[in-house]
Amino acid sequence: MSKRFAKLVLTTAIAAVSMFPMVAQAEEAASSSAPGTALKTAGDFAALQVGKRVFVHDAKSQLFQTNGAQHDGDLKDLFILPFGPEQIPFVLVHNEKNGYLVFSDLWPEFSKGKETDPTEEYFSGRVFTTAQKKIANRTNHNYAKQFGDTVVVFTANDFDDLSKGYHESYRLKGELRGLILYDCCPYVVVKGEKGALDVYHAGATGAEKAGQIAL
Repeated sequence: MSKRFAKLVLTTAIAAVSMFPMVAQAEEAASSSAPGTALKTAGDFAALQVGKRVFVHDAKSQLFQTNGAQHDGDLKDLFILPFGPEQIPFVLVHNEKNGYLVFSDLWPEFSKGKETDPTEEYFSGRVFTTAQKKIANRTNHNYAKQFGDTVVVFTANDFDDLSKGYHESYRLKGELRGLILYDCCPYVVVKGEKGALDVYHAGATGAEKAGQIAL
């Protein structure tokens, strides 16, 4: 991403704060206790932290932002994951109360009537700094579990009736560190080489690396 684009995103995001009075008030309150900004870029996307709120943009406009004390926090990373032919931006935010949280823009199931909403975010999942035995998404439609040195990802057989059980989506060697959801598709986070956090999803022949998270 060019410096010109990064500067444009920074200017646009700060301007956006002044356009929405409620956001501006929240930013003013947050900045009074934790002043400062941070900017991260990846591909055609940029994430800007102002105070404790994080704004995510593409080359044209704002896509989404964190909303409220339970989601706002310190911007740790902006990363991109593939979803079919699309490239989807995600942010990793450290919230003082809730730990490391991952957010994306609203995905199709929840964006009806809000396709161009620049503020709504989707709470996609969590990332942990220590090994986990099991992580489920908040609706329990997917979960990942550690079995020895292998992580197995499961998906509900019937999203409308969880009593019908789960099936294995994919498995891989690694240490379980997180689970991210986008449009019902589970992306698992494992500790990779040299302590990096690698993100995998279901490929044509099993687990396939989709991206990486910097902590």
